[in-house]
Amino acid sequence: MKCCKLLLLMLSLAFATQADELQTVSPGDWQISVAVGYGVLENPRAKTEDITTWVLPSWYYYGDDFYAENFTLGYSLFESDWLSLDIQGQLNEDGIFYEYDGIGKLLVADVLGFTPVRDTVRPGAKFKPESIKRKLSYMGGPSATWYTPAFDMTTALMYDVTGVHNGYEWQLSLKKAFAWSWGAAGIEAGGVYKSEELVTYYYGIRPKEFAGRVPRGGRMDASSNWYVKAVFNVPLTDNLTLVATAKHTWLGSEIRNSILIDQDDYFAGFIGISYGF
Repeated sequence: MKCCKLLLLMLSLAFATQADELQTVSPGDWQISVAVGYGVLENPRAKTEDITTWVLPSWYYYGDDFYAENFTLGYSLFESDWLSLDIQGQLNEDGIFYEYDGIGKLLVADVLGFTPVRDTVRPGAKFKPESIKRKLSYMGGPSATWYTPAFDMTTALMYDVTGVHNGYEWQLSLKKAFAWSWGAAGIEAGGVYKSEELVTYYYGIRPKEFAGRVPRGGRMDASSNWYVKAVFNVPLTDNLTLVATAKHTWLGSEIRNSILIDQDDYFAGFIGISYGF
């Protein structure tokens, strides 16, 4: 069951803009597809492995007002040629690093091993990665998109509707789609402001997670991540499509300084052939 969830979660991260950026849809449209190739989600946590997969399922459905794109659910409140207002729900990306780390062992034979812990751990404090437990949260809130000839700008304010950390995110992104007779591409750049409640829950420390002298804990400040993303589609037949996606995220300073993290940034990507049903 965890394997299936992992594949769907990776797809929701990598292909979240595919349906609305790279193809035209009408009310009532739906599709289920399966992509076979190679995908990786780097895990910036200390002493953990990257998440790797070879198969990615995907789906979308667009009704008159309701829509679903993998694990992103939405309801359209207003739509015009230049503006759309939605209520939207989506998985929180931070929780994936805790719920599914180590699952790559079931999917790849060559395990890369652990990475060294960050130097900021006090001498004598031993890090216990197996004791780190955080829950996956689901975020929901209002979203607005402005359509211009140059780009589309989207902003959203997402709250934890599952009561895991009771924090919120403010998201802002710029998107641009390109279409040719032989294929299509989309690029996106944006930032995500994460509240102190969210940052403290996912990246703060707990005394039971360390052996020996425990580093000083307490609440953490809010932090902002920045990212760029690209999607590339080339139809091969009516059902087969060559797909490639890449996303690079730079972690905010407060998150980077957490002793649970040993990378300043991380990469997620997939390349393969998708079959649509």
